[in-house]
Amino acid sequence: MDPQPAPIEYKRLAFGIYLPAFLRMFGGALCGTYIPLYMAELGVPTAGIGFVVGAQAAGMLAADLPAGLMVSRLGTRRSMLLGILGVAVAFAFAAFTKGVILLAGLLFMAGFCGALIQISQLTIMRHAMPDRIRGRAMSLVGGIVRLAGAIAPFLGGLLVQAAGYAAVFGCYVALLVCAGGLFAWLGPRRQLGGTRGDEHILVGVKRVVRENGRVLLPAGGSLLVLSVLRTSRRVILPLWGHGLGLSPATIGMIVSAGASVDTLLFPLGGIISDKKGRKWSLGGCLGVFSCGLIALAVLGGNVPGLIAVSALIGAGNALGAGINMTVGTDLAPKGADAGPFLGLWRVITDTGGMLGPLAVGGIAQFFALGPAAVAIGLAGLGGTALMCQFMPEPKEFRPHTASGL
Repeated sequence: MDPQPAPIEYKRLAFGIYLPAFLRMFGGALCGTYIPLYMAELGVPTAGIGFVVGAQAAGMLAADLPAGLMVSRLGTRRSMLLGILGVAVAFAFAAFTKGVILLAGLLFMAGFCGALIQISQLTIMRHAMPDRIRGRAMSLVGGIVRLAGAIAPFLGGLLVQAAGYAAVFGCYVALLVCAGGLFAWLGPRRQLGGTRGDEHILVGVKRVVRENGRVLLPAGGSLLVLSVLRTSRRVILPLWGHGLGLSPATIGMIVSAGASVDTLLFPLGGIISDKKGRKWSLGGCLGVFSCGLIALAVLGGNVPGLIAVSALIGAGNALGAGINMTVGTDLAPKGADAGPFLGLWRVITDTGGMLGPLAVGGIAQFFALGPAAVAIGLAGLGGTALMCQFMPEPKEFRPHTASGL
């Protein structure tokens, strides 16, 4: 068995991992809110917008298993830099793209490379952080995501009004270049790789499904529903504001309001998860989030109502802060099957991320955006009921221990 790498210096983590992560997340939040509006300005129907937004999640889904193999072959430093370069190239071309198919292809590429970044970062932090503080280190990443999401949409709206949508894409590319430079200069020097077991990942996945299906199905299904809710929100709120004739800056303010509530309350999710159990955290998140989407049809006729709905959705999302990663690691088998399980776990949750925008686009195309929001919210409440009934408490689950591949 290979020896564990020595811990990486915390200064290198702060300036070589966390700061680049903030720049990437800030740029992603800057762009993410305005991709649906950009497509709407081009006259793309709602179904087409859902297809384009879902392409990025589809890219992540397609990359979940092969990206892990790439990290093990190339090492974490090269994989991280390659992923950042790929996302930057995709959005640089997206800034000047007006075709639906080409833009979807570029976002698919960005999603694929984004998965490579995430797996590289997770591998580095897994080796760098001792067990006693790893949870807090991971939750700090969630805090970075929420902080970026609270600030970026509002600033992005001002940038769109001042310089157009291409400026937002260009700003994201510039932030990615800075993030890549910081990681190359200050990031961990050690090139971490995987194990030979990655070569047999499909064999491991089959065994994982066979031996852990009893818990994988209800738990994975619940987190899939949560992923649907989260990615649906990114389409529904901007397009709802666009339908009311609101300016990009006002829409950004509404999205930032919800993200600010999410940022303020996200520590509650971890506290509830540890003190009461994962089901309490996940159930509260699904229930409040779903009610927020349903309330949109009633309260979404004006700016104050939209802000209230956005805040309610943000509060619901905060209750589930880190729940995806927490439940996944709770249920992961020990030993050689852990990698295949977590890869399969990402496949399940990223499938939900892809389905959310597609479902919104499809329902809105045949009916309207209001029925789409209500339908997604009702699906979330259904997922809450199924989770409460069938999912065992992940905190108390004792996973299968693999002896090897």
